[in-house]
Amino acid sequence: MREPPPPDRQIDRTLALGLLILLLFSTPIMIWWTSAGSPWYLPYIIWLGVIFFIAWINLRHYEP
Repeated sequence: MREPPPPDRQIDRTLALGLLILLLFSTPIMIWWTSAGSPWYLPYIIWLGVIFFIAWINLRHYEP
């Protein structure tokens, strides 16, 4: 079984993920996916992508 990453690496990943979410949901990029011409399900797809990204990172670092 693999050892968990050192705490400083885990903080780096958490910070990077937080910055990614901040970039997607509070910058001019949000204007693009909330415009009237975009499909209604686009925010859900973006959140689903964020959730899959989190799961992928966790599985990649904690699999035996």
